[in-house]
Amino acid sequence: MRPVYGQDEAVAKLVASLIPAAARGFGDNFTAMGVDHGGLLVGGFIFTSWSPKTGTIEISYAGIGRRWLTRPVLYAAFSYVFDGVGCQMAIAQMPARLRHAVRIARAYGFEQVTIPRLFGRNEDGVISTLTVEDWRANGFHKEHRHG
Repeated sequence: MRPVYGQDEAVAKLVASLIPAAARGFGDNFTAMGVDHGGLLVGGFIFTSWSPKTGTIEISYAGIGRRWLTRPVLYAAFSYVFDGVGCQMAIAQMPARLRHAVRIARAYGFEQVTIPRLFGRNEDGVISTLTVEDWRANGFHKEHRHG
């Protein structure tokens, strides 16, 4: 699995196809990072709603299967957010029924709040936030051990 850049439209199309709430797409103002496996696009991150004033960015991510979300892929995505863009916080929303995704985000260091009906009358959602400090302290990446 390796990160790929410069394929924003293809990555957005794949991610939107895997996230029902994103079926309409991500608008015109986004950046993407894809994940390539053997020449195939198998996942990606969409970065939207960058707010320089508050230092926040929203992240949507999805992939085919569970194996695409490796430690190096996570490091590349969040290194972009925190080191590249200079964000102080990343924000992600997901349906509460996606227990695996919610659990991965929590394990990665995201703080989470469940919001009833966030995705509709019968669909609770989880808003997850990750600060730069929590990302640097999460212990997932050896890159953080030496500063």
